Amino acid sequence: MEKNQPYKQDKVFDNILETEEFNVYTKIDDLPLDENPMYLEEGINGICTGGSALFNVFGNKRRIVSNDLVVIFPFQLASVTEISSDFSMTFLKVPKSLFMDTISGICIPTLDFFFYMRKNFSTPLYDEECQRFIHFCNILIFRINLPRNLFRRESIMQLLRVFYWDIYVSYKRNPKAAELVKYTRKEKLLFDFFCLVIEFHTVSRDVAFYAKKMCVSAKHLTMVITDMSGRSAKDWIIDYSLLEIKALLRDSDLEIKEVASRTNFQSNSVMTRFFREHTGMTPSEYRERIYVKNEIDL
Repeated sequence: MEKNQPYKQDKVFDNILETEEFNVYTKIDDLPLDENPMYLEEGINGICTGGSALFNVFGNKRRIVSNDLVVIFPFQLASVTEISSDFSMTFLKVPKSLFMDTISGICIPTLDFFFYMRKNFSTPLYDEECQRFIHFCNILIFRINLPRNLFRRESIMQLLRVFYWDIYVSYKRNPKAAELVKYTRKEKLLFDFFCLVIEFHTVSRDVAFYAKKMCVSAKHLTMVITDMSGRSAKDWIIDYSLLEIKALLRDSDLEIKEVASRTNFQSNSVMTRFFREHTGMTPSEYRERIYVKNEIDL
């Protein structure tokens, strides 16, 4: 595989404000994992091309060997140990901001899927399937290396959407998938919290609102959610609100004020302040980034 430079967001040519890096890697030193469990700021999608290593995601251990596909989402508590001297992978690192924007452009997968992926993050592939993944990586490299392309990030996101959608469809087609999702008491609380956030995030963005519905204190809810996910309950509420706003902004027929109304903000200005505080750009700037057309300065 040819050596390529990481895609880094350029606020002039990619029209975004935050720092973000995306690339295809083959050096194990570039894995955002070591023997110490940590909450990932990046997702990992990769294929093992030789050797073996023990991956651990929230206590779920898998011995990864040649031809195993590994898909670990951002925000997961993960580590890797028992790495053989000949272990090798071709993998992508997907920053959480890129992951969230990618997911916002497709049908939002069910929560069962995320819990399933936490425990089933590896899949053995046939040689032909492995070659298709390597080909997919080569297509991404081509997009990464496009010079000063205003659509570069969006094109990468579209390719990633196909990848994640295929993973989701494979999960939905597995008749035993639901049986494989078992919850501990804390996981059940986390799952119930996420379900309530999906249902009521336009009604309230206050942790106390959800704690009351779950008959626990806001302090206890925050403690469990942070312990189980590495992020606070408030952070998850904000992220899901942003996810829906971004999805609505992709509909060019909706005016900004309609987006504010659908997400239950008091006014345009209130939603704009909320969105800018957490993304570094206004809703209009975000929409412009998605639908920028015509002239591209090369």
